[in-house]
Amino acid sequence: MASKLQYICALSDEVGKSLSDYEKWTSFLKSAAWQYKYPFQDQILIYAQRPDATACASIDIWNKQLKSWINRGAKGIALLREGDRGQYLDYVFDISDTHSNNAPVRLWQYNSRFDGAIIETLENSFGELKSKSSITDAVISAAQNAVEDSKADYLSELKYAKENSFLDGLDELNIDVEFQQTAETSIAYTVLQRLGINADEVFEREDFPHIMNFNTIPALSVLGIKI
Repeated sequence: MASKLQYICALSDEVGKSLSDYEKWTSFLKSAAWQYKYPFQDQILIYAQRPDATACASIDIWNKQLKSWINRGAKGIALLREGDRGQYLDYVFDISDTHSNNAPVRLWQYNSRFDGAIIETLENSFGELKSKSSITDAVISAAQNAVEDSKADYLSELKYAKENSFLDGLDELNIDVEFQQTAETSIAYTVLQRLGINADEVFEREDFPHIMNFNTIPALSVLGIKI
C-alpha cells in the first residue's frame, strides 16, 4: 500500500494536471480566493482535499494566536514540505474544524460602503485604472496593470516551463498574449470571488480561451504563482 506521502504527491500531480480546463480552473480559483496567503502547490492540495475551506492554519496558529481548538475527529489537510531529509507532510485545519471558548474568529468580509477607499488603494498600488466606475471594473483594471507591470519575469520563466505543453511551438508574441489574458482574468476572477462578488456573473468561458494551453504542471505553475 502506498504511503500517505506518496498518495499526496500523486494527488498534487493528478489535480494539477486537471486544471487546464475552464470548469476545473474556475472551480480551483474559487478555492484559491480564500487561500491567497498559501503558495500555488499548497492551494492545489487544499482544493483537492477541502475545496470548501475558507481559512486554513496550523494547529499552533489556531491554538496560540487565535485561541481556537481543533474539533475532535477533525481531519487535517496534508501539505507537502521539503526538509533536510527530503519531502514530508505538514497539516493545516480549516476554520470549520475549530471551536473557541472566546469570541469566534471573524473572517474579513467586503462591504460596498468601502468601495471608494478600496478603489483608491487599488489605484495607489497598481497605477491609474483604465476604468473605476464600479468595484468590479476597478478590480479588472488593477489586474491588468499588475500583470502588465510584472509579466516580463514570468514570460522569462515560461520560455522553459512551456516545454511539452500546448504553449510549446507558439511564438513569443502569442505566448505573451495568452499569458497576459489568462493571468489578468484569473486574478480578477479570484479577487472578485473573495470580495463575495459572483465572478461567474462577470466572466464566461470565452474569457478563458487559453487556459487549455497551460496543460503541464510547470506551465500552469508559472500562471498559478502569478495569481
